Amino acid sequence: MKLRSSLRWLPIALFVALAAFGQAYGFGADGHRIAGLIAQDRLCAEAEQEVRTLGQSQGLDQLGLWADWIRGEPEWQHSAPWHYMNIPDSARLEDYRHPPEGDILWAIRHFATTLADRQESIAERRDALRFLIHFVVDIHQPLHVGRESDRGGNMIDVDPGTGGPVNLHRFWDTDAVALSGLGVEDYVRSLAGLIETNAVTWVQDTLMDWARESQSLRPDVYDFGGRANRLTRDYLENAERITRLRLAQAGVRLAAEVNRALCDPADASP
Repeated sequence: MKLRSSLRWLPIALFVALAAFGQAYGFGADGHRIAGLIAQDRLCAEAEQEVRTLGQSQGLDQLGLWADWIRGEPEWQHSAPWHYMNIPDSARLEDYRHPPEGDILWAIRHFATTLADRQESIAERRDALRFLIHFVVDIHQPLHVGRESDRGGNMIDVDPGTGGPVNLHRFWDTDAVALSGLGVEDYVRSLAGLIETNAVTWVQDTLMDWARESQSLRPDVYDFGGRANRLTRDYLENAERITRLRLAQAGVRLAAEVNRALCDPADASP
């Protein structure tokens, strides 16, 4: 597959425009920033310096937004399938076959390899870093390991009770992150204890484990429990709990992936 080289919250109008180009985006900008800040703080010194160089002084929290930002551009529309994978509820990941256009599993492996290859151009490695950051976070959003029948929840409307219906995918991208009422930096700080307790275990899990975790969350994601798909208080509380866990895992595992690609092996510990 040919690759082409080429903030805060993206304006609402831009998000809506980009959303017209296929399956919805992974964790919204705040979710990507949260995971990126967690990861940035866990980089080895060598990786931190190389990220600064490749990212032109941007950190992981900002670099991870690029893949959604450029996705609607004609020269990058081929990247849309890399943001997700479709698999039936009962299917085993071991039996999964990659589509010819690629998927999120292929993308994470490919861009991790490209980032680690010092023979690649700076431009290719910069794009690889930005894609890798984004996709590691995306795969932790449960509906990015989704059902093809409803396009990862994009075809199901739900009512969170906060201003009208949204599609299920959008809820898990953005609304579930916002349930805490915390800003990005405070959200990151609130995850410190969870990360300290579990980080060593999380980095031992494989890419297939990450996907399997998202697939296993479908009963929680689709159990609305209310009339007319009105999300109940129990659903919202569970969604907030799951989102906190998945963003914490995404940040820790992202740091491990970047360190593995850029650090001396002796310095790439969790």
